Parts: sequence; C-alpha cells; structure tokens
Amino acid sequence: MRILIATLTAVFVLVGALAAGTGAFAEEPVWTKGKITKVKPDQGKVTVKHEEITNLDMPAMKMVFRVEDAALLAKLKTGEEHEFYFVKENGRFTIKSIKE
Repeated sequence: MRILIATLTAVFVLVGALAAGTGAFAEEPVWTKGKITKVKPDQGKVTVKHEEITNLDMPAMKMVFRVEDAALLAKLKTGEEHEFYFVKENGRFTIKSIKE
C-alpha cells in the first residue's frame, strides 16, 4: 500500500510540474530578435519591433510588451537591438528576459 501511495504521489507531482511548465521538463526559451522603439518605465512597458515570435505563433510586427522585472526594464534603451524571450502570462505579453 505504501508503494502505491508513493507512486501516485510521484505521478501527481510530475503531472503538476508538466502542467505548470516548471521542473526538469520546462521548455527552453525561444529567443526572438527585436529593436526597442519606446520605453515607458512608469508603466513597466516597452515597444519592440520584433521578428516572428515562433513560440507565440505571432508574425513580425511592432507592439507593446510588459516588463515585470524592474532591473531588466531599467537597462533597456530606445534604439537598442536584443534577443528577447517573450511569453504570454495571465493574458499579457511579457518580456521574460533578454540576451546581452
């Protein structure tokens, strides 16, 4: 009985990790090139003219993204070109990180 409980617990933990996109099976970031056209630090947003974002099935365009990490936002300047890791969290398009 203990073995059955331990096995079921392990399965539930694994399924939860997969559903949350965390743990050993988390996806690798998909990096997308883009150029910053506007920074709005008071709103926590930047406008980026980006290439196709394959992980979000989004064509190349210019659009506004949230930046939740204040330290990352402080580094960004208009006119800079970077590779971005874009995600959609809670219905909002967000820059999760950048390659420097």
